[in-house]
Amino acid sequence: MPYVPARDGRKNRRSSGRAPAVPISLDDMHGHRVGVLELPHHMAPGHRSRRRFDLDDPAQLRLAYQSVLCEAADCCEINDLLNPGTLRRVWRSLHLPGKVRAAWESRHPALENGAAKATAARGNGIFAEDVVAARMGGDRLPRGCVPASTGQITGRQMIAARTNSTR
Repeated sequence: MPYVPARDGRKNRRSSGRAPAVPISLDDMHGHRVGVLELPHHMAPGHRSRRRFDLDDPAQLRLAYQSVLCEAADCCEINDLLNPGTLRRVWRSLHLPGKVRAAWESRHPALENGAAKATAARGNGIFAEDVVAARMGGDRLPRGCVPASTGQITGRQMIAARTNSTR
């Protein structure tokens, strides 16, 4: 198994002993917003199919971003793999270790502030534009779905969107 060089130059395979890699600016990131993201072997070991994530699927997107943020050996990997707009959008829904979240929010306070503002503006609901756009690839709702007046999607609408997206 190849080693991942720690930021201080020592050979360290585990990310638990390293300080999280945090780029200086979010604008330096130039990862893709859509498509398939294949992570390097040290971030997601195993078969190639376990390292490929469909960025159009919200669950796979979150899993890929969590893996990159926790396992990246340096800022260059983060800049190559992550998209700044997508990171801002999913920041609050990522399950990150405390030291990783603290390091990122201390370097980029806009992540913490922007996510708090977005959460306060939206409430705690699931929104039609997030689910339907991710599943349908457009702005239209599946047949039988009526947009909720508050912008939130009901359980029935979510099931219809998910069912129609798999067809």
